Amino acid sequence: MKISLVGLSGCGKTSIYLTTFASKKPEETKGMAPTIMYEIRRHPFLGLEVSIFDFGGQEQYRESYLSDPKVFMETDVLIPVIDLHEPDSFEEAKRYFADIMELFKKNNIKPAVHIFFHKYDVEDYVKELLDTNLEKAKSIFLDLFAEWNPVYHVTSIYEQERLAEIFRDILVASYKSLEKHVETAQKQLSEIPARIIISDTAGNVIVHNVQGVSTGLQLRGDLRDFISACNNLRENFFMSDSAEFTGRGLDGDKEISLHVFKFILAVLIMKTQELDESAKEKIETLLADMSMFADLVVRAHSET
Repeated sequence: MKISLVGLSGCGKTSIYLTTFASKKPEETKGMAPTIMYEIRRHPFLGLEVSIFDFGGQEQYRESYLSDPKVFMETDVLIPVIDLHEPDSFEEAKRYFADIMELFKKNNIKPAVHIFFHKYDVEDYVKELLDTNLEKAKSIFLDLFAEWNPVYHVTSIYEQERLAEIFRDILVASYKSLEKHVETAQKQLSEIPARIIISDTAGNVIVHNVQGVSTGLQLRGDLRDFISACNNLRENFFMSDSAEFTGRGLDGDKEISLHVFKFILAVLIMKTQELDESAKEKIETLLADMSMFADLVVRAHSET
């Protein structure tokens, strides 16, 4: 899958990537040098390699992209990023995006469009002016992209979990019939008295009910390593596409189990007490649904 991040220089494209996929804190992205030409960053998600193209926004680079449409070929998701802190740049961004759309039409490129109205934060900006800028940006860019049926998001790197959830939903939406399973899993987790994290085997969190875990972001290192080790055992020892691993502390009632489905999906269940029959039934239902979810992912891969 190819995601193209486009926008004027300084609008926040690289910061979006770093805070969402590279575990950087917002403060660590300040003072970065502008992106030269474009950078390609690869990220595994549900067994699919996602290529994120971060297109530098300086004028000479924008002209280069528009003169060489090959750089935009095979774009599955286009994310135009608008800097809400710079309303005077809206018209320049509009011209740039209009040129991109024209290039896409000529080359029969038909991506899903997700508009990011970005920097919706008051770290260095007055709230009333920000809201005014947001309304102005909506009137310009939603109309500009109307024929592409865009989805828009109001974003900030200071809301990392929300930003990560947006990317999770964008990625899951690329798989037919999967969004409903994610919604169902979220509801199921709210009813189960155990801590549960559902991720892919690379550690990208899809949904969870654990305080301190961020949806869409990667799990902390020790849990990622645990999932990876179990996944390797599944492949090399059990030699099956799915497996279950269970561990219990000898000096207490803590128990952890990991279910790997179709070598792609991981369900990590952590509990500190014996569950009643109703809770056990809900977990079994959840696991059956996640097994079906994994089947759908595999099927989606085979269709692409």
